[in-house]
Amino acid sequence: MQTSSHGLETRLIVSESDWNSIRADWEDLYARSACAVIPLSFDWLRTWWNVYGSEYGRLGLRILSWWRGSRLIGVLPLYQTRGRYGVAQLRFISTGEAEFEETCPDYMNLMCLPGEESACADAAWLGIRQLKWDCLELMDLPSDAFLARSPQLPAGAKIVPRGRCPIADLTGGFEAYLGRLSANTRGQARRLIREGERAGVRFALATAESAPAVFDEMAMLHQSRWTARGKVGAFGAPRFLEFHRSLIATWINDGTAVLAQLSRGSNTLAVLYGFVRGPIFSFYQAGVRVEDAMPLHSPGNLAHLLLIQYLAGRGVITYDFLRGSAAYKERLARGANELITLRCWRESSGARARRALVVLGKIANRGRRALQRKRL
Repeated sequence: MQTSSHGLETRLIVSESDWNSIRADWEDLYARSACAVIPLSFDWLRTWWNVYGSEYGRLGLRILSWWRGSRLIGVLPLYQTRGRYGVAQLRFISTGEAEFEETCPDYMNLMCLPGEESACADAAWLGIRQLKWDCLELMDLPSDAFLARSPQLPAGAKIVPRGRCPIADLTGGFEAYLGRLSANTRGQARRLIREGERAGVRFALATAESAPAVFDEMAMLHQSRWTARGKVGAFGAPRFLEFHRSLIATWINDGTAVLAQLSRGSNTLAVLYGFVRGPIFSFYQAGVRVEDAMPLHSPGNLAHLLLIQYLAGRGVITYDFLRGSAAYKERLARGANELITLRCWRESSGARARRALVVLGKIANRGRRALQRKRL
């Protein structure tokens, strides 16, 4: 693919070898881009493709990249797959998995150099139009994404709210953070910390040597809580486990991956897992022990408070709880970022026919479920 918009050269990457060949360029762009987040890093995306690509990306990579001479200006990491009724789907790499093993990356986006956002967004839509697809689904974009505001946005595109990511402001340190909480939450936080001190809890970050065991402990705690409720926990899927074990092995030494463990005696009470990029920590997942946690009333909240205290002392100014509604997030945060999903069907006879089959299939499924409920 060779197109030009705003003086940019568009290159389409469809092979792993071509993707690997621009790793240094990608990492330089990642270091400079204002919209770069952990799931847009080369390691995250490449690891996902290694683990999930053979199952979900059977039609291959469709990574759009833009260059000025030899310099990489922007990338849009996409892949193509085949859905029900033969629908050709175009998606962000690291999205589109089955629910039981999805990696849930927040703030997926077009990644580009500062000042190049509009040029790359316009070029992205021009490039997307040249690809062969029926349905485009870009999940978990920030609500202010340039892709959603470009004048080149297709007329039939729909922007759907995806949820909010609660944010805690750590500017000024831990005491300043506590001062921004409600008086009630601030009092509870101080009591929790004193309670932990009296109970003799230990809080520590995993090292490269301890990380595998700490991760397994977190997975066990997480699974035990969810399976007790009759639900499938995130860490029950082999591909999900492989994906995160690989990331931790890659990132634990340089502090990008964080596994924070709260323990009392020989018992692990909570493990928090997340990622640091610059001044931002993104909380990804946790395992918390409920039984045998006494005399602690809330080991999960205490672990968050101690991790916030630790990170605030090391220059982190944003603690992002990522997408998901939970009472503890709302108590410990004082703001939120909104996410969206952008969906679009191509205006072609073939795509319209396949879309009609999808709609009819959904109607038939609803009818079957209604009939089953009536029989019960």
